[in-house]
Amino acid sequence: MKPLRVAIGLSLAVLATLALGALHVPAPPDFFLLVVADMARGGAPIPAMLVGLPAGLLEDALLAPGRLLGLHAFTKILVGYLLATVGARMVVEKPVAVGGLLAGAVLTDAAALTFLLWVLKGNYLPPSPWMLAARALTTGVLGGLLYAASRVPWRQRREERRRVRMT
Repeated sequence: MKPLRVAIGLSLAVLATLALGALHVPAPPDFFLLVVADMARGGAPIPAMLVGLPAGLLEDALLAPGRLLGLHAFTKILVGYLLATVGARMVVEKPVAVGGLLAGAVLTDAAALTFLLWVLKGNYLPPSPWMLAARALTTGVLGGLLYAASRVPWRQRREERRRVRMT
């Protein structure tokens, strides 16, 4: 597990969630899911699930302080397991496919959260379909872009530019 990478990712997720909340963005990406998906990318479910716990607890503390603590944590653990299982069984290397998986993960997360609220509190309050679709789309696009950016050999390009300048 990469604890420093996880800590930085969760810190950035908190800051981005707070910033987009202050800007009143109607359908912000699920930044906490991106951190869980980054850990699940290797195909190991246990580290992905271990990252899903603090990610979900932070999301509970930020987005729903009056609700049951641990609902988002459970859903992030479930989604982390599912993403790691998919990552272990399939090779997903295209940014569009990664974005599609992340959009599906947002839908799975929302379905599990709606089901848990329905079972535990007796309130069946499904999210708005348009807002959920927009959130899935923004998360998928951002995740695909981040994945594409992570595949670029930045260090090699910097070294090549440095060598060209020296000659």
